[in-house]
Amino acid sequence: MARKTKVEAMETRERLLDAAGRVFCEKGVTNTSLNDIAEAAGVTRGAIYWHFKNKPDLIEALWRRTDMPVDDVFSNRCCMAGADPLGLIRQRAVDMLRHALSDADTRQVWDIIFHKSENVNDTQALKLRLLNSRDECADNVERVFQAAVSAGQLPAKLDIDTAVSGLFCYIEGLIYNSLIDPERVQLEHYAEQYIDIYLAGLQQDAATMRGRARNKVSRSDTCPAVKAAKA
Repeated sequence: MARKTKVEAMETRERLLDAAGRVFCEKGVTNTSLNDIAEAAGVTRGAIYWHFKNKPDLIEALWRRTDMPVDDVFSNRCCMAGADPLGLIRQRAVDMLRHALSDADTRQVWDIIFHKSENVNDTQALKLRLLNSRDECADNVERVFQAAVSAGQLPAKLDIDTAVSGLFCYIEGLIYNSLIDPERVQLEHYAEQYIDIYLAGLQQDAATMRGRARNKVSRSDTCPAVKAAKA
């Protein structure tokens, strides 16, 4: 009997989280009361307090049960630079964009963070969790960027800190806008193209420098003094 009670309690908890996510996305976090969530879940208000201290605690639980891509995609396990570090950066970034929309729970949490959080205090813990997750995996991403520089795939003078923070901002900006206007920002179809545009910008300096070096050699070959010296 005790096992059945525990299972039932977990089922109620999941039902509350499902209901909270739906109502938050429909009404916004500030306009949603615990009573609203209880009614949507088909339980009493007391059932909420059995599992969660308050609304912020419930929101935090939504994150904890979600496989947020920033946690997994850029983890130590997934960021082992090999022969093609720039290709790894590209694939990890594309995976993050696609996962953000294809996984319903993940999409819901992004929507709550970006668009349904009118009161800062309601979702402060959630936003701090996002920032902490980004900081925790930043070292992993920086190592892969450094490997790409060492492999000549990115400019030697690249500001890696700026490139990494820019990548995160770029990805989150795409997710933000795709939730507003999914018809215009179609991440499921154009995730690769979006990431290629960002990486091409980072590579431009390297291409420019190589072009200047080739032009310098070409001009030297046509210089009379150089020709005379070679003769």
